[in-house]
This record gives sequence, structure tokens and C-alpha cells, in this order.
Amino acid sequence: MITVKNISSATVVLTVPDLRFRRELVPGREIPISQEEYDTMMFDPGISVMIQDHTILFSGVEDDKKVTVEDSKIYEPSVIKKMLEDEDITAFAKFIPTAAPAEKDAVVQLAVNMGITNSGFVALIKKYCDVDVISAINTKHLVEE
Repeated sequence: MITVKNISSATVVLTVPDLRFRRELVPGREIPISQEEYDTMMFDPGISVMIQDHTILFSGVEDDKKVTVEDSKIYEPSVIKKMLEDEDITAFAKFIPTAAPAEKDAVVQLAVNMGITNSGFVALIKKYCDVDVISAINTKHLVEE
């Protein structure tokens, strides 16, 4: 059985007009698809970009039919959250320079929601994601008041 999973921190909409296929995937949601749907999706440039950006992940595909866009490790939001919770700056520093765009979005969202103020994490996020987490946390607090 082939499945597609949203491994990003945002809602993803998969649309393939040729198949009359439209699915909305909230973060972490995984749905089954047929071999025909998978084969058609692999020719869609938008799907290819989502795979490359580590937004979606296909599982259950036979090795000879597997389409790989990039061979870098994929970090799901739960793994990123654990790094931040454990304050594992070493693992985070190895991960963040090569993180895909969806992973960087997850880092920023998690850091703001968790109120991360550790200077090491804040500096790395500023450098590689171009977001000032401290300012984002302040803005979040102002909006919530």
C-alpha cells in the first residue's frame, strides 16, 4: 500500500486534475493512494517540489518504481521539536544548514510557539531562516493581549 504523508507544519493541498484528485492534508496526516495515482503524481512538477522541499513523503513504494528527488535526511516536526525541547544544540547545528524550506518553516513555528530564547538556537535560526525568534515571540504576545 502506497501512502502520502504531510511532514510539514502547514496544511498541504494535493491536487491532480487529471485524476480528479484533491486532498487536504493537515500536518502529520497520512492517506493511502493507488499505484496509478502515485505514477501520475510523479509527473506533476508541484508534487516534485513538495517532495524536494520535504513537505510530503511517500511510503510503501517499491524500490524499482521509487522516484527520489533528493537524498538528504528528512526531519519531521516531531524530531525538530525534540531537538528544541532537549536543547540539543549540536544536532540542531548539524541539521539547520541543510534543512529544506518546509523544515525551516517548522523550526520557526516551533521556536515561536515553544518560546525558545536560548541564544544558540536563536542565532542559528536568525542565520539560516532569516527570522528573529525573539521579535516573533514578542509580536505573538502583543497580538494575544
